Parts: sequence; structure tokens; C-alpha cells
Amino acid sequence: MARPAGERISGTAWGIAAVASLSGLLIGYNTAVIAPALPFISGHFGLLTGAEGAVVATVLIGGFAGSFIAGSATRRWGQKPVLIAAALLFAVGAVGSAAAESVLLLSLWRLALGLAVGASSAVAPLYIGETAPSRWRGALVSGIQLAITVGILLSYLVGLLWTPSGNWRAMLAAGALPALPMLVGLALLPESPRWLLFKGRAEEAVHAWERIGGGGVWPPENGAPPAEPHGQGWRTLFGPRLRPVLLLATGLFAFANLSGIDAILYYAPTIFAEVGFSGTFGPILATSFIGVINVLATLVAMGLIDRLGRRPLLILGLVPMTVSLLVLAVMLGLAGTSTLAGAIALICLGVFITGFAISLGPLPYVLMSEIFPQSVREAGTGFAAAAAWGANILVSASFPPLLAWLGVGGTFALYGLISAGAILFVVMMVPETRGCSLELIETNLARGCRVRYLGSWPGE
Repeated sequence: MARPAGERISGTAWGIAAVASLSGLLIGYNTAVIAPALPFISGHFGLLTGAEGAVVATVLIGGFAGSFIAGSATRRWGQKPVLIAAALLFAVGAVGSAAAESVLLLSLWRLALGLAVGASSAVAPLYIGETAPSRWRGALVSGIQLAITVGILLSYLVGLLWTPSGNWRAMLAAGALPALPMLVGLALLPESPRWLLFKGRAEEAVHAWERIGGGGVWPPENGAPPAEPHGQGWRTLFGPRLRPVLLLATGLFAFANLSGIDAILYYAPTIFAEVGFSGTFGPILATSFIGVINVLATLVAMGLIDRLGRRPLLILGLVPMTVSLLVLAVMLGLAGTSTLAGAIALICLGVFITGFAISLGPLPYVLMSEIFPQSVREAGTGFAAAAAWGANILVSASFPPLLAWLGVGGTFALYGLISAGAILFVVMMVPETRGCSLELIETNLARGCRVRYLGSWPGE
């Protein structure tokens, strides 16, 4: 069977990718804004180190719970309603956090934001993945990661803007702004035709496909999934046939978070202060530099993901990630807080962020949206996203004690070893799905292909 020729992206498909990616911007901003805001929050409420960790962790705990909830909710009500609910939670949670008059209220509002973060991280890749042309699916889904990096960068820039006044409330409130265009856009866009067909709503599915495909052929190449079978869901997801797929999706997200990226993004000002960037603005300026690199490298990844493929990009990014972390660990252990250590920290973290942005940043989202069969796709993406936030909680909570126990150098050496393990995982487990339809991947899974070969075409 020949691979399909190029497919154009319709205006509706572009719209879905853009609106769903707004949730990524909200994820990035509302999780990372705590970095510049935390010193002022701590001063305002008189927080100790443990309480600071709790303020950071509440949104991550909410993300863990929200991912699980989103899987079941999406299966029942569809992708659009869940994303609309997430956008509303983003708006209300950001404003509530900014207005909080106690640490308890701030933590509760941040927990609500976390529910939106978790739901979006599970459902937005699914919505884009089910509506994008196969040839461009990788780039469009990775737009979510681009939006996350933009949101993170915006949080740093907003932090710079309000650092002189220490206005942490304004920093948090600004996180509500992108929710409005997300709500308007979702109201104008169709539901996923694959989800509609799976629920037996064939006429609506055809209409949605015509809007998204710009007059393309329905059903999708290699056939569409049947109406929803009885008894599919969480129980099937953990069965022997799908266990390797679940391991692949959750493993990629776990490695992405355990590589130390969350510690770098959330505690970047603290890291740079440790290695010699002094003053009020020094650490935040250095952090903003890292944010710019993150955005630019993710743009490069979007251009390469459907040309080079998933596996080559993962390896291409993981090798410099591992090397930069290990070099950083050695040099920081030798140089302490000298000027040389500060320069090396900036270079190595820049290399690490570049490697991450072309590999473990976007690709877990892309592969998560591709490898689960239709019958368990919502449950699978929800579980994988929950695993990501679980690892995120572990890294964020463990980073301050690791710094105290191992020092900056030892902590990054540990992250480097984990990244080295990720290379082996990719070589053994990750399939190449570039240009494959979701139906082809599902067919390969049904005929017993090993997870490493789910992207193989008949005859290969």
C-alpha cells in the first residue's frame, strides 16, 4: 500500500489547532508564573520553604486529578465540552488566585487551575490529533508544546514587568486573559468527527469531517472505527494487548518530567542565583533567556517533526540533553559559584532546553494522540497525561531537598543519568508514525504488531 500523498490543511483544521493550542499557552503560563511570583508571595504571607513547595505543588496535584477526570468526561461528552469547561476554570482560577487573601485560598484556587491544566493536557492533543491531516498531524499537535513554551516565556516577561513593584497578584491574574479567545473559538468549531462516529452519530460525523477536511473523503483512509463497543474503556486499557502502548505513552511523559525540565522551569531563578547571577533582575533575565530558547527550538521541532520523523527527533534531542546535564553537573561541582560556573550554567541549560524542545517537549503529546485505539483513546490519553503530572509533582517536590542533599551539581547529574535511560527507552520502544493515519496504527495494533512497529505499512 502506498503512503498517502500530501493533504492540505483546511481553515477549520487550522482553527482547531490554534484554539486547542491556546490551552497550551494557559498551561504554560499558569504553571510557570509561580517562579517569578513566589518570592513576593512568600514575603506577603511569610511562607517557609515547605509552604512554598505546597503553593507550587497544588496546581500540579490538580493537573494529576484533572487528567483522570478528563478521560472519562471526554468519552461521555466529547472533546469540545471538556475544553470549554477547562477554559472557564482557567479564567476563574487565575482571578481567584490573584484575589486570594490567605495561603489556603490561594492553594485552593491553584488547585482549580490544576484541574484545567490536567484536562487540557489530556484533551487538546486528542482534539488536534483526531482532526489534523495525517501528513501534518505531528506539527499541529506539537503546536500545543509551542504554546506551552510561549506561555512560560510570557510568565517570565510578566514577572519582569511587575518585579519592581512586587505585584504578584497582577502576575497571577494575567493568566486568565487567553481563556476568552479559547472559549469563543471553541464555540465556532465542530466536534471531532472520529469521536462522533464512534458514538454512533454518523450524520454529524460526516458534516464535521466535511468542514475539517475541506471536502476530503469520508471515512478516513483505511476505514473508520465502528460505533462504540460495549465494555471498552479503563479495563481494556490495562489488558495485555494495550499494556505496551500504555507503557510507551506514560514512559515518554515520565522521562520528559524526570529529566529535570520542571525543576529548571519552575525554579530557574533559584538555579541562576545559586551559580552567580545576582541582584533582583539577574536570575529572572537569565531565566527569560532560557524561555526564548525554548520557544525558538520548539518552532524548529514543528518544522522537522513530519519531515525527519518521531524517532530521529527524539534521539537527536536526547543526546545533547544528556551530555549538557552531565557536563553541567561536573563543572558546577568544580567551580561552585564562580563567573565561569555561571557562564557554563547558561550555555548548558540552553543546550538542554534546545534538546528538550525538539524531543521530549512536543513528541510525547504527538505520540500519545496517535497510538491508542479509538475505543480507549480518551482513557489512554487521560492516564498518560496524569502520569506526566505525577512525575511533575515528584520532580517539583523533590528538587529543593535534592539541592540541599546533593547540591546543584549532584542533582543535575541525576537528571543526566535519567536522560541517558530515556535514549535506551526510545530505541527499544518508540514507533515511527510519520504520515500514518490513526486507523493504520490501530489496524497494526489489532493484528498484533509490537509497539515498536505500530507505524509500519503493509509489506514493510
